[in-house]
Amino acid sequence: MTIRKLSLGLCGLLLGACALGTEDDVAQTDQDIVRGSRENGFPQVVAVRINGFNGWTLCSGTYAAERVVITAAHCMRNDTIPGQIFVYHGKDYLTDVESLPEIPEPGERSKWARAETFMTNPTYDSGVNYPDMTVLFLDRELPMKPIPLLRHRVSDSTRYGTIVGWGGKRALVPDISVVEGAGIKRSATVRLLGSPTEADYHADDPNPGMLIPEIREDLLKTDGRAPRANACAGDSGGPLLVERHGKEYLAGIGMWTGLSCEDYSIFTRIDPFLEFFDAQVERAGKADIVPRLECVEETSSGLVAHFGYSNDNGLTVKIPYGSHNDFDRDRTHERPKYFAPRDNPFAFAVPINGGQRLTWKLNPPGGPTTIVTADASSPRCDPNSSTLICAKHCQAALDAECADPGASYNSCVRSCASDADALAYYGCGAEYSAYILCGAGLSSDAANWDCSTPGFPPRVMPPACDAELNAVLGCLGY
Repeated sequence: MTIRKLSLGLCGLLLGACALGTEDDVAQTDQDIVRGSRENGFPQVVAVRINGFNGWTLCSGTYAAERVVITAAHCMRNDTIPGQIFVYHGKDYLTDVESLPEIPEPGERSKWARAETFMTNPTYDSGVNYPDMTVLFLDRELPMKPIPLLRHRVSDSTRYGTIVGWGGKRALVPDISVVEGAGIKRSATVRLLGSPTEADYHADDPNPGMLIPEIREDLLKTDGRAPRANACAGDSGGPLLVERHGKEYLAGIGMWTGLSCEDYSIFTRIDPFLEFFDAQVERAGKADIVPRLECVEETSSGLVAHFGYSNDNGLTVKIPYGSHNDFDRDRTHERPKYFAPRDNPFAFAVPINGGQRLTWKLNPPGGPTTIVTADASSPRCDPNSSTLICAKHCQAALDAECADPGASYNSCVRSCASDADALAYYGCGAEYSAYILCGAGLSSDAANWDCSTPGFPPRVMPPACDAELNAVLGCLGY
């Protein structure tokens, strides 16, 4: 049976129905480096901070291409707060983390970047923690050159590598759920032992992937026995680097360490997954961005053409107004010049005056050029379309005087439309449509909106629509 989930947008709307956790003050697991040296080099090795509704996770990662960081899949949280995966490239994480979740906007000086989206290897199986890799797409470039990927297999004759990470320097309990010293970048030279063997499976520290030969072939083991250095909680996702001709290359991604952060560490090899990584680098600005006409709406003041677009990149792409983003009838620049990732329905609207024909030509960096037209004969909008109503509701909510200026209209529309689909599945679609339609009809006056409720876009709530909201809650059984 298919279970449909309500989005986090509705969780913000229905606070009484959604339990939001408090931050866990225990250092999170996920691989500092034991017996390592404090590291001020390797600026490409970043801290990855993931805020969830019920806690947070600290991992490490590597800046491997412009606006791309590679980390471990097991670092990703199921309860991640939208927009709160952060990448840190400064030198005082323990002080600077206090500024979160607020960070400077892209283009301003900052020690932080925000992950707009992420892509976990689609074959990742958490049951065997393989292949343990996720690519983060950042909202800005970092001020350093990326570390290149090693494009061939680390041979058994390669004796040494370098590990770098932001994890703990000592585990306080065997399962490494509590460590000390995390949040300081350290590095160490480590001895490579080639691929692990079946003997590296330990029932008291289970990593069942060690029992599968095909998985073991794609992993690298390092010797972490004292006095050698070893990875620990907070180092997961961090790099194993090897040197070739005086240059460091990313050869592995931190994924496992022994009880009490001792004895050994396991890294996922890079080279078996080059096709996956190369495809994600293409999605860092070179993938398709395709505009479309949604429909033409008949309003009391005339016809209005609604446009949307899909962006197959994992990040926002800038296409300045001009020959690459041309729409001569859009004199007020309603169309975007910053194109957010994913599908973006009803992104903007332009009126059709008289017998005008509207033409939007878009030529993104990765191509191809697409031309979209609209006129009085174009297909009409369905006035009952939940996505259209959501677009109007979000526009009204985000125009409110108290709204967060950084809130995303596109995210609001997607979240609202997802909730509409889910509530329709549960038989409450009419009630939810009535609620968002009520909000869509309100002006931006402060009296119409309440921004005191914590949550995430759309978090601006219309008190005038409380009766409709209560009908949604009643339908859901709350």
